[in-house]
Amino acid sequence: MKKLAFLALAALVVSCSSETTENTNTSKETTPFTSDSTEVVEVKEPTYPEDKKFDDFANYIAGVSGTEDSYLKDLESTPTWKSYQTAMDGVWKTTNEKLPIMKDWSNAEVNQGEGTLFYPFSGPDFLHADVFFPEHENIVMIALEPIGTFPDMKKKSESGKDVTYLNGVRNSLNMILGKSFFRTIAMAEDFKGEVDGNLPVLMQFMKRTNHKVLYQEPVALNPDGTLTTNMDNLSDSTYIGNRYYFKREGSNKVRTLTYFAVNLQNMPYVSRGGLVAKGLETRTDLVNYFNNLDIKSTYLKSASYLMHRPTFSIIRNIILNNSEFVLQDDSGIPIQYFDDDKWDLTFYGNYKFPISLFAERHQPDLAEVYANGGENVKPLPFGIGYQYHKGTSNLMKAVKK
Repeated sequence: MKKLAFLALAALVVSCSSETTENTNTSKETTPFTSDSTEVVEVKEPTYPEDKKFDDFANYIAGVSGTEDSYLKDLESTPTWKSYQTAMDGVWKTTNEKLPIMKDWSNAEVNQGEGTLFYPFSGPDFLHADVFFPEHENIVMIALEPIGTFPDMKKKSESGKDVTYLNGVRNSLNMILGKSFFRTIAMAEDFKGEVDGNLPVLMQFMKRTNHKVLYQEPVALNPDGTLTTNMDNLSDSTYIGNRYYFKREGSNKVRTLTYFAVNLQNMPYVSRGGLVAKGLETRTDLVNYFNNLDIKSTYLKSASYLMHRPTFSIIRNIILNNSEFVLQDDSGIPIQYFDDDKWDLTFYGNYKFPISLFAERHQPDLAEVYANGGENVKPLPFGIGYQYHKGTSNLMKAVKK
């Protein structure tokens, strides 16, 4: 299941930061005018921060053998890690068989090229963001789970806590790899122990989808909605997120993922534990951030039907107003909000009713579209979302006119 309240967003556009890591910049060098008065301008490629320890950890936590100079290489020979590697290969087996089908479908039906992907109610689901939007260079993910801290695996190994940590990461993957979605309540329990957030889950997804993790760092949200890496003199109400830099193996294009823990409801949210988080009605910093993202695509999956509610109207309108392209299942934005004068819609798979837990979110108008068929209703060759069995799932593609 997916989101409800307080916690987690992700991925950012480097250009929207008011302050970025010092060595992340673009500079220009110009030469004087030549005799024919043509100015020659050399544009240098931007540089990005990099620390090998992050990719070493990504290999380790993904159950993938690291390079010979990995600072965690000695831990790969332990029975604990070898057992974990075998278990990870097992939980990824079915997914690895399914991914080529999903990629082929995405190439044919999505194919959105570069841009910024907005993925609210995401959980740590980098997997589907990458499958459907592999060329989007900036990903912003919002979810309920905490960010988590970068662990000292050598210290955990010495104390024997590495077993608990690795088992926690593996257990958190059972739902997303087995059924294509995260259960919010289950993830909350998973992240109360040695694993204190989704950092290791995101990093193992990056590695298992053939990426190199270059760096990760905290980012803070300024009052005007810009981002900064300066963590000095922040107020208690400042939202702190995490930004990852990564690139696909064999590619030079660096991508970013920014994740925040935030409440996407209009009004304040009170958790079961008594934690209170302000809503978008008063968090103008967060609303400004969303509106300045230059969103190309939005992806919505297993979103707990939250945007069916009037209490999530602000985030719903942000998506509809700012996105050029939306890919979602029926748990996202109800079809009634997609104006025919503004959107071209294509439907995939099958839809009759939501699962019983969300039966009250049935959309008769969507069911009618599928019942009538026609050229804008197409097959979906894989299962995804709450109804994850092939033949029972649905997706809708909305392209702004």
